[in-house]
Amino acid sequence: MSGEREAANARQFDALASTYDEVGFLTLAARLTATAAQVRPDEAVLDVMTGTGTVLAALGQHDGPLVGTDLSAGMLEVARRRVPGATFMQADAAALPFLAATFDTVICAAGLFFMPDMAGAVREWGRVLRPGGRLVVSVFGRGLLGELPGLWRAELAAVGLKPGAPPLGRLPTPEALTGVLQEAGLTDTRADLTPHPYTLPDPSARLADIRAGLEGLPMRDLPPEARLALDTQHRATLTPLFAAGPLTVPLPLIVGTGHASSGGRNAGAKCRVL
Repeated sequence: MSGEREAANARQFDALASTYDEVGFLTLAARLTATAAQVRPDEAVLDVMTGTGTVLAALGQHDGPLVGTDLSAGMLEVARRRVPGATFMQADAAALPFLAATFDTVICAAGLFFMPDMAGAVREWGRVLRPGGRLVVSVFGRGLLGELPGLWRAELAAVGLKPGAPPLGRLPTPEALTGVLQEAGLTDTRADLTPHPYTLPDPSARLADIRAGLEGLPMRDLPPEARLALDTQHRATLTPLFAAGPLTVPLPLIVGTGHASSGGRNAGAKCRVL
């Protein structure tokens, strides 16, 4: 990433750090990704774009080294409190500060689509994998949260705003993700889409997700009375959807895996090791 883009991304996620764990579907996706990784307790694990450390926390009792990297200092501050047994470092996911062949498993949950050069980022993650080591990446498929994001976009558009949102359209299918993994030189690649359910008990739960994450960033610059009006209007829009009780929407999670070449990766070694 360019320095300017790095700084902008870091500021954006710094602003969300204190509330990010309240975005329920992101927390669920991170936990599902950790489960899919099937990490052994003795492995050295790197979680790139770790955010608040949810993936590493979900791994539970672990004997091997756990390392998380992120651009956001605010996110890392939360992560260090959540997972005191792990090591967290501020770093660009496209230029990791580790020697080649350092980790058994590298994980990235719901982050790859943010990278300008996705194949380049995956190539860097493969560099730090030991020969035969595994990369596990999750992204969201089409239809995330059903009609809910569209309703919120329409609400914001009515007052001249746009929601913050990840560029999900860059990796909408398992084939798209597999293509990036293969372009990066990984072997034994595959990707599978699983349509997990995500249940919201009431409109307040959906509003809480909005306020806590990227979708709600435009609200933070509004005067208090304008935020309240928008909140009230969207609650009225949502209420009919919950007339029969809790609302279940799709959480289409694509999990892709690939392995580092068994021939080893020594080129481009960096200066820091575990």
